[in-house]
Amino acid sequence: MTNEPNLAKKDLSHVNLATANLAGADLHDARLRDATLTEANLEGADLTETDLTGANLGGASLRHASAAHANLEGADLRDADLEGANLRGAHMAGAKLRDADRAIAELAGADFTECGAEEAPASDQ
Repeated sequence: MTNEPNLAKKDLSHVNLATANLAGADLHDARLRDATLTEANLEGADLTETDLTGANLGGASLRHASAAHANLEGADLRDADLEGANLRGAHMAGAKLRDADRAIAELAGADFTECGAEEAPASDQ
């Protein structure tokens, strides 16, 4: 039995989860539209196909989290730690990434349209 929360497929839109410890949580296919996740610990969390449209993830730790095919359109990821995160195929149009740690392991197919030059990841990543 694990201690990681199972929130898969739950609707948590507009919920305030600031500073929450969700390390290793199963959030795949969950709905977190406009949720507040500032400074949250999402290390190793499964965010595959999760809807994070407009979510505030400023300062959150997503180290080694899987957000493959997630919708992060307009999400605020400023100052977030994305080291080793899997964002393969994620929709990141208009996402704010300024000052985020972008040592991201997997970016293939991620959509960064409408991100300003200072927001989009460097071409070598």
